[in-house]
Amino acid sequence: MGNAQQRRIFVKSLTVKRPVLPIFALLFTGAAFAQLPEPRLTVLSSCGGRVGETVVISATGIDLEDSELRFSSPGFVAKKDAKDSQKWSVEVGPELLAGRYDVRLAGKYGVSNPRRFEVSNLPEADLSQKATSKETAQELSFPLVIRGVVPKQGVLWFKIQGMQGKPLLLDCHAGALDSRLEPALTLLDANGRELTRVRNKPLQWTPDSDAPFFVTLRDFINNGGNEYFFRLYAGAPEALPPAVAVNGPLFWPPSQQSKAGDTPNEAGKPKEVSLPLETSGEFYPARHADRFEFEAKKGDVWWMEIFSHRLGCPTHPRLLVERLVADKDGKQTPQDALVFDDAPFFSGDPDFNGQHFDPTGRFEAKEDGHYRLTVRDQNNTSEAAHGRRYKLSVRKASPDFALVSAVLPSTPNKAFKDFTGATIQVRAANIRPGQVLPVRVLTARRDGFDGSIVIGAEGLPPGVTADSTVIGPKQNEGVLLLRATESAAAWIGAIQVTGRSTIGGSECKHTALCSTPVWESSVGEFVEPPRSRIAAELALAVVADAPLSDTLQVESDALEGLPTDKLKVRLKVAHSGGEPVPVKVKSMGLAGMEKAKETEIPAKEATVEYELDLGPLKLAPGTYSVWFRGEEKVKRDVKGKTADVTLVLCSNPLRLTIKEAPKK
Repeated sequence: MGNAQQRRIFVKSLTVKRPVLPIFALLFTGAAFAQLPEPRLTVLSSCGGRVGETVVISATGIDLEDSELRFSSPGFVAKKDAKDSQKWSVEVGPELLAGRYDVRLAGKYGVSNPRRFEVSNLPEADLSQKATSKETAQELSFPLVIRGVVPKQGVLWFKIQGMQGKPLLLDCHAGALDSRLEPALTLLDANGRELTRVRNKPLQWTPDSDAPFFVTLRDFINNGGNEYFFRLYAGAPEALPPAVAVNGPLFWPPSQQSKAGDTPNEAGKPKEVSLPLETSGEFYPARHADRFEFEAKKGDVWWMEIFSHRLGCPTHPRLLVERLVADKDGKQTPQDALVFDDAPFFSGDPDFNGQHFDPTGRFEAKEDGHYRLTVRDQNNTSEAAHGRRYKLSVRKASPDFALVSAVLPSTPNKAFKDFTGATIQVRAANIRPGQVLPVRVLTARRDGFDGSIVIGAEGLPPGVTADSTVIGPKQNEGVLLLRATESAAAWIGAIQVTGRSTIGGSECKHTALCSTPVWESSVGEFVEPPRSRIAAELALAVVADAPLSDTLQVESDALEGLPTDKLKVRLKVAHSGGEPVPVKVKSMGLAGMEKAKETEIPAKEATVEYELDLGPLKLAPGTYSVWFRGEEKVKRDVKGKTADVTLVLCSNPLRLTIKEAPKK
């Protein structure tokens, strides 16, 4: 949805193409209960500073008591304000490079979600509180970074002294810094006449006189407040950092062998090439298409991929492959067209935004012959603009996988479904002694790879272990369960989620990226669509001063059966103290399990037999992991007071082996 993903939209007007993943199903409903304290960082102000200087930072959020700033890189020195526990003076070390870093708060109740902090090499200044009208506009010098907040339904004004013939650039950083702001910049002359405007992209112009100019900044739909912060870069284009916009993940970057060559259609003729092919080009001018012709033998298989939208370009590429058949006069006629015009579906929304428009596809030659590959941009129908670059890869299959991890909140995040909105919780990886923390692991598969992936974790502290899990054949996700012993000590640090598989006879290991939702949202008439981003690290905290926690156990470690079997498993709850209560339980881990029956473990019996019906799951032969999620309503101490608390219990994983069905 592009920029629309950052805005509030009317749910009934939204057409949803993505299905809701089984793991996002809201398992249990009922009266709202308290949750155990957990830090959530909402706003970090200021969200940036200059190399070698000191900036004052204040934090806004919940459960931030006794917290300290934790940066994703050394080089920052934070000193807490003696009078305000949520304010720090931060020295930005001279050795730091300009760029973006993650900041978390870590303290009594664990570690928070990250917020971005941007470091620059340019002079910086705070926004003038008077910059709300043309008469009181804040005057800009060059180069300069202005840091501030857009007021609700407000417009900020800036005055610029023109320098005839000298290009100027204004670039408002907001969404990339975890701000809700979608910046709209408008350029006006001294008389207030609008010259140009941009939305969510840099504003560049060359003054035609030395007269003053004015620039206004507002939120696109006139929202504002503390969550609508920004950093406005102003100066000559060569003095400012280049705009960086990456759409979707670049798990496998284009080969460095991709080099720009002769424009394929410079003379109106396709370019003859041999495969494999690594090349680059530009969608210019409007409606431009590049064509490549090659020979292929029957049965040849090639994987074709375009990199463009993921490189930050506003493009929607399309690949067309045709077999050219010559008649007796030598005239060639295209036949057997194969079209790739959209990216493979990545089932990560809303915990991970992997959406992009770069197509990838498998081409198999059905006959010996001459073939033509056409590359064009479906968005470039009228504007003749440079900068719509692309890289093209035509390669033999190179099967692989990549992983993304995301902490699974107590109520799983939901995407849009049936126009009922979305529920998104922002949560970090906090675990208490005796508890189990589920971490969702998503996989992107490359070039037809469909093998099983064993998921584990490294860098865990003493007292915390990981129950290894398996993402089965052709599955796109699984859940890793981190388990803390009753004696686990307080700890905060970074851990790594890993995946192993065998590809081409060799073991392959990858470390998962960590994704985090940016803002919370809930069901309503107007809903904030899910936003997520990649974090610098997966930070884990063991919170030692924890209330008692019950445990849920599957008594079997492994089961096997045919794809149509009904298997019996015994579930058991161990109550750690207090009055035992019933536990509602549901099976998790595989697509289709959202339709499985829910069961209840009675308070007095503490055990139940569960029937796992494999038939509706239609699983291919292989190894999978299944686990069970329980929920109970108990009374616990929350910040010194007894409160009704919802506890989520996660079982140990059950390794499930599906055997080949006997042939009839």
